[in-house]
Amino acid sequence: MRPEIAGEIINALKEAGVDFVATLTEANLHELVMALAEEKGVCHVPVTREEEGIGICAGAFLGGKRPAIVMMNAGFLLTANALATVCIHPGIPVLMLIGHSGGMGEENPSHGTVGVLTEPVLQALHIMYEKVGRREEIRRAILDAQILARSSRRPVAIVLNKEALR
Repeated sequence: MRPEIAGEIINALKEAGVDFVATLTEANLHELVMALAEEKGVCHVPVTREEEGIGICAGAFLGGKRPAIVMMNAGFLLTANALATVCIHPGIPVLMLIGHSGGMGEENPSHGTVGVLTEPVLQALHIMYEKVGRREEIRRAILDAQILARSSRRPVAIVLNKEALR
């Protein structure tokens, strides 16, 4: 990810009112995580596991924050139980920015499996999501997803493919 894309994502998060972001460092998201760590207008909490981040975001919401979590789709697959029990059932909105690995051009076969499972798991959890394939779509997707998360009191996801992150 280029620094200008990370900056664009952070600006959109701030414009959407997000003031708390949990992240799990991953090579494809490194630039964004590092920029969030330096951002003064957003409380950044690095986590060691994605489901831990869901719980922390839920607590942040209950404490008056507007939370988001940044993770890759392999990590998202680990969050299903936490999302169902900590966010979906009690009605806690969390904006999820999910980097998508897998798909055409993927050299790692295990990433291909993860890529195929991401959307069906989102659908099984009844989580509204939007796939973002171009950098120009990022800002609007973040703004719209945050509106939906707050109005529906449910987690909402933005799935960022490789093109959007380059």
